[in-house]
Amino acid sequence: MAQSITPTIVTINTTVTRAPVPSQLQRSGAAVSTGGTTLAAGHWQYVGTPSDLTSILVAPLALASLAWASGTVTATAVAAVEFTTGETFSTTIAGAVPAAYNGTYLATVTGADTFTFTLTSNPGSETSPGTYTPPSSAFLTDVATTFAAQGQTVGFYVLELGPVLTNTAAVAALQTWLTANSSPQQFYSYLVPKSWDAADAAGLNTLAAEYASPSGQTYFFVTTTAANLSVYGPNKSVFTLVDSPTAASTEVQMASLFYQWLVNNPSASNQLAPMQYRYVFGVTPWAQMGNQSTINAILSDYGNLIITGAEGGISTACVFKGTTMDGQQSAAWYGLDWFRINAHQDLAAAIINGSNTNPPLLYDQAGINNLQAVAQNRGNSAVAFGCANSVVVSAVSFADYTAANPDDYAAGIYNGLSATLVTQNGFLTITFNLNATFFAP
Repeated sequence: MAQSITPTIVTINTTVTRAPVPSQLQRSGAAVSTGGTTLAAGHWQYVGTPSDLTSILVAPLALASLAWASGTVTATAVAAVEFTTGETFSTTIAGAVPAAYNGTYLATVTGADTFTFTLTSNPGSETSPGTYTPPSSAFLTDVATTFAAQGQTVGFYVLELGPVLTNTAAVAALQTWLTANSSPQQFYSYLVPKSWDAADAAGLNTLAAEYASPSGQTYFFVTTTAANLSVYGPNKSVFTLVDSPTAASTEVQMASLFYQWLVNNPSASNQLAPMQYRYVFGVTPWAQMGNQSTINAILSDYGNLIITGAEGGISTACVFKGTTMDGQQSAAWYGLDWFRINAHQDLAAAIINGSNTNPPLLYDQAGINNLQAVAQNRGNSAVAFGCANSVVVSAVSFADYTAANPDDYAAGIYNGLSATLVTQNGFLTITFNLNATFFAP
């Protein structure tokens, strides 16, 4: 059949290649709540500023009585207190009469419905007990305040697990939620309540250890003690911090590190910096005088601290020393994750687009070369963005792979791509050798 002749000289066929939306997984982190908000269990909400949190916090709970004796106030709640005997939490008493009872305190649970806090002067007999903020909502308020003191570049999510009566049950609830929400991965990092470490450090470490493989990309930010540090070693997925002994009860010092972790957004003009020695604000640093042996022990066990940069003549509080509990620099893991997350997305996008473009992406040598180039391009970006020292992507040739794996070719499977990535580190310590020579007078 003869071809039709038309006045048209040129016909342009257009295909569309759609660029993937940049991954924001590494900028997603959740502060974990167990009944501190009005959100339904298993739901989450973004908090950009502390005022965003206020609208979802549960209302303060009613007290039945307040009684002062010998510098200690015993508070009796109308209903059961969230934590178990011996656990501590920050709480705010409001609406009490006399008003001298009102304020924010570090409380200790002493029974099913009682807790105590220190109040030096006798405020007088209580005539109206007022209310108290429950542990979970108080924790979230303190997280938001400390987090916001670092800046407004990034926010965090609140993940509500629902009310629980023990911290052991809270750890189990997070495990259940993580299992149910593993695909797709919802959050990169989790800031857990301080009380979890005190009540069930072993259980928390067992949970975190499930994500401790080199390919794991889930991190847990844990406030701990010098005594408990060894529980988490050598767990790559745990980032620990020991609070300064003089920190206020309302400081969640780990929230300052959490901000520094989430604010990373690598690019050519904003290279990934080491986590160690980053400035943090609104937190009380450790005093080195009188605490040096404790500080050295914590750092030797890969715990993190807030200390000033006094050694460099800098009075600002800094992060010491930015390591995860396996002893690696945390920014090195971050950079590795950045390449893995983005290379994964790039390759998936290339294959999807390859079925919607002309010429299409086919399973042949040219197709393999195309995918290798896509991954190498992301590797080059990892180096340029400070996420890696070097990245080399390799690919098994079409002829060699199909000869060795004929069934894979028939099924459209290619497992021949690989990459060697050298992580990027910063300086932790340096030694400078000085030779002083004295001449005879």
